[in-house]
Amino acid sequence: MNKFLVVIPAFNEEKNIESVIQSLQRIDLPLDVVVINDGSSDDTLSVSRKCDVAVISHPTNLGYVAAVQTGFKYADMKKYPYVIFFDGDGQHDPKYIKDIAMAIEKDNVDVVIGSRFLETNSMKISSAKLLVVKFFRTIIYQITKKKITDPTSGFKAYKASIFKKFVDSENFSYDLPDCNFIIDILMQNYKILEVPVNMFDRQHGASKIHNAGIKPFIYLAQTMLSILIVFMKNKMNPIGGKTQ
Repeated sequence: MNKFLVVIPAFNEEKNIESVIQSLQRIDLPLDVVVINDGSSDDTLSVSRKCDVAVISHPTNLGYVAAVQTGFKYADMKKYPYVIFFDGDGQHDPKYIKDIAMAIEKDNVDVVIGSRFLETNSMKISSAKLLVVKFFRTIIYQITKKKITDPTSGFKAYKASIFKKFVDSENFSYDLPDCNFIIDILMQNYKILEVPVNMFDRQHGASKIHNAGIKPFIYLAQTMLSILIVFMKNKMNPIGGKTQ
């Protein structure tokens, strides 16, 4: 077993998953890879199994949040000290894995977020998505007084001290683990560090948050409700975490 576990949540990524896995296998870093196949209806499962990595398959599509928690549970069961989440759609640039791995090993860091907004990024971001990102930046700062530039990034790393807390479903009740998850972590006095990364436009398939229509705003409303729940939970029961 290696030091780092890279978790790839994947739903209907048969056209992307092989190249994503191979890009990670070429990295000179002590890492293992597990694909969380979230009930894909295409050949994501069979393609992943051919790539000599661990694969966990949900019997049906349970959603991104379930795939994230399955990754946490697998990491906890195998006793990995660090977990890195890497999207299965080809948008994350694998060359930044090393930067994220080095950052999460620091003593005063619990979570690392790969941010598209700390340097010039080649990924095209729609105006609707950018509006959501800016809105969440403001919400996070108003609640925690911490500046997070990329609250919707899925390129994240966690120490065991964090992901072990969220193995229990009662502590991980999110529709989408983005801004709400960050606020929960910061309100428990854990340390988040952002590092600059580049991301690419998706080559095949559709994002879980589509560029067009009202879906970004439905996502916004769902996450705002979850933020309210997280805020009330921490105010009413400020237990856990660590002191700064």
